[in-house]
Amino acid sequence: MKEPVDDRFRKFEGLPEITIRQLEVFRIVCHECSYTNAAHELRTTRASVKRICGDFERAVGRALFDEDAEKILHPTEFARGLLGQMGNLSHAMRQLASCVRSLHEKGRILRLAAAGELFQGGLFSHFLSRLGINDTFRPCFLRIESNRFRTALLNAECDVYFGFGLMDCDRLDLIDLGPVPWQIISQGKNPKPPMTPAELTGAKWCLASPDEDGSAAALRDEFHAAGATGGEILPPGQLHTKTSYQWIFRPDIAAREPVAVGSPWPHYRFFASLRKHHPYPELKSRLVSAAIS
Repeated sequence: MKEPVDDRFRKFEGLPEITIRQLEVFRIVCHECSYTNAAHELRTTRASVKRICGDFERAVGRALFDEDAEKILHPTEFARGLLGQMGNLSHAMRQLASCVRSLHEKGRILRLAAAGELFQGGLFSHFLSRLGINDTFRPCFLRIESNRFRTALLNAECDVYFGFGLMDCDRLDLIDLGPVPWQIISQGKNPKPPMTPAELTGAKWCLASPDEDGSAAALRDEFHAAGATGGEILPPGQLHTKTSYQWIFRPDIAAREPVAVGSPWPHYRFFASLRKHHPYPELKSRLVSAAIS
């Protein structure tokens, strides 16, 4: 029969239980000064990074970071001392990080997200061909509904979110990629679609909303300014239900061509959104240069 192992051989008395993962996350957060940027570097989520740092703080019994008004993290004096004392282990981890970074630069993963149907349309495919990221990144595609796009970006669930009618946010960059063409759906005895907003006067028409924020209401105001009257907003998911509208204006995500010059119609705008100070600094400039004119 084996003798029981003395607990003193399991851990040194009085020393906290610290894992290599905690040290790795701690070092990267110190370098990035941000839970979210550290999550991008580690290919995990902001929530996971923050949880690991919290566990590490409880293990050592001291605060490791102070957060300023700009959400930038600053290592405490204790954390700076701890980082300096990691010695050979820290050096080995830096070498490992350098190797991983080199691998990323030869084929960094770029997580592109959108509501599911947008990936199926020609509009996104056309833009992606203009973006030309295959020389630098390995893209993957995630389905995330538009009502979660801010949370997904801020929690490092994705790198770029694509959609139309997106609203601005203080901690995100919103890049205008160009106007989205209309698909004008006729219901009833209207064989010829209207050519200008003024022709909608007296008609029963609506705008299909791509999401649940105020973008559709703002666009309806633009229709009114261009000469239309009336108009309702068709909520997301209700396009295929039976309605009594004469005309339904729906963003045409299948279109491959940009809006014609001189179009009389106001349009939704196609947007790309990413977190400010993204760890891939060239990403924003690439998106801007590929914008559809």
